[in-house]
Amino acid sequence: MTASCFSTPLPVARPRLRPRQLLLPAVVVMVLAAAVLAPEQPDAQAEICERHNGVAACRVW
Repeated sequence: MTASCFSTPLPVARPRLRPRQLLLPAVVVMVLAAAVLAPEQPDAQAEICERHNGVAACRVW
């Protein structure tokens, strides 16, 4: 049998991440997402609510 010029690649050892190492980045991402997605002006959100519902249903703002 002839030898092949292609060798089989050896498995690359990757450092394994522990769940604890992912906790802080996950918390940071969630806080930043909440800051970006949360309404800055509740009045604008109240106007949208009043368009689709009655004024009494939107008094939480």
